[in-house]
Amino acid sequence: MDNNQFDNQERKGAGRPGSSPEPARKSGTFQLHIPEEALRFGDEDPNSLQSFSEPAPQEQGASPKVSAAVEKQEKLFRKKEKKEAKVREKIKGRKNRGLFRCVWFAMVILTSVALARYLSVGVDDMLAISRSSGTATVELKKGDSIQTVAKTLEKSGVINNSFFFTLYCNVTGADSGFGEGSFAIDTNMDYEAIVNFLQSNSNQAEVVTITFPEGINLLEIAEKLEENGVCTAQEVIEAANSSDYDNYNFVNDIKNADERYYKLEGYLFPDTYDFYKGEDPKVALGKMINNCQNRFSKEMRETVEKSGYTIDQILTLASIVQAEATDEKDMRMIAGILMNRLDSGSSQDIYRLQCDSTTYYPYRKQADVPEAERETFKSRYDTYTIEGLPPGPICSPGLDAIKAVLEPSPESEGVYYFCHDEDGKAYYASSWSQHQSNLAEAGLLD
Repeated sequence: MDNNQFDNQERKGAGRPGSSPEPARKSGTFQLHIPEEALRFGDEDPNSLQSFSEPAPQEQGASPKVSAAVEKQEKLFRKKEKKEAKVREKIKGRKNRGLFRCVWFAMVILTSVALARYLSVGVDDMLAISRSSGTATVELKKGDSIQTVAKTLEKSGVINNSFFFTLYCNVTGADSGFGEGSFAIDTNMDYEAIVNFLQSNSNQAEVVTITFPEGINLLEIAEKLEENGVCTAQEVIEAANSSDYDNYNFVNDIKNADERYYKLEGYLFPDTYDFYKGEDPKVALGKMINNCQNRFSKEMRETVEKSGYTIDQILTLASIVQAEATDEKDMRMIAGILMNRLDSGSSQDIYRLQCDSTTYYPYRKQADVPEAERETFKSRYDTYTIEGLPPGPICSPGLDAIKAVLEPSPESEGVYYFCHDEDGKAYYASSWSQHQSNLAEAGLLD
């Protein structure tokens, strides 16, 4: 087959069904045609920029014009990104500055309000606007600094703020020259009046020492305080029935204050005290109440809890023991007898304590009752007419009487009666008939 025949067959085969004609291949030089629009970068299509965002490796034999175009496109894109980033940072900065200004302004307002309020408190104290009237006693020592004096005044209730008083004294030059000793000072004085008062030795308070014996009652305490110039008896009585001492645990536990003649009766511990003439009755009685609480040791309080009685009931019993007994041994016997009557008296047909010391309370005896009501007076504490304990104590019991109630004599077991002759000799009985014999022997029967 010659060449012409081969060519003819090839052409014939190409025309057969199912055959695919191969494209004609031409040999020659490779040429890349780039549209002129692709070389324009002023009005480029946004989508076309994406193709240039990342450089592609340059094809072998690519035109230098294409490389320059890509590089230019990249520079313009980076420049645009930087510009947009600067705009975003500027907007963010403006927002942050606005927020900072708001926070700063709020802090300035809050600080100003707090400072103004603090200063107003100081001004009120300096002018004594917010302080109530009263009297307090302060003790100043030689060489006390102004800070010590200020704290002493604040603790005593003369001023409300020691810092402002110290500042006032430093500014006015009144930070020295205070007197020494005790001063009874009004609590409604302004700073200037306080300084002048403390710088005068003529204002020093006179100290008086008073001893209150065991068994003294509130009326007698009030009379002693008045006699010694501490305060008036009426002021003591008013203070004794007030709520000024409810912060003391013992007093706060009193639940029947309206049934008592004097709320604080029995809580003013008998002892020797130093008072100042003209002293606030609240301060004077506070010393005695505080002493009463301190006398109850932890062991004594635990004993009270185990006894089934309250502290108020213990004090009430102790006050009767104090008024009835002649010595410590007698106290323990009478304490046991009274508790027997309370706990098991009904088994002996005994329902009352029947103690003479309660008959005329708050007075000692009938002669002490005001004449206008002497014949008709009936005490609501009278244990001949009421069952159980009276509403409260009838006097201030001493420590021995209190301990006698907490530890009654074992010899008092089964004993329900007692009496004393004119010499103070005690008689005890377990039955009514025996008690009648004792009364006769003691010379107490008509």
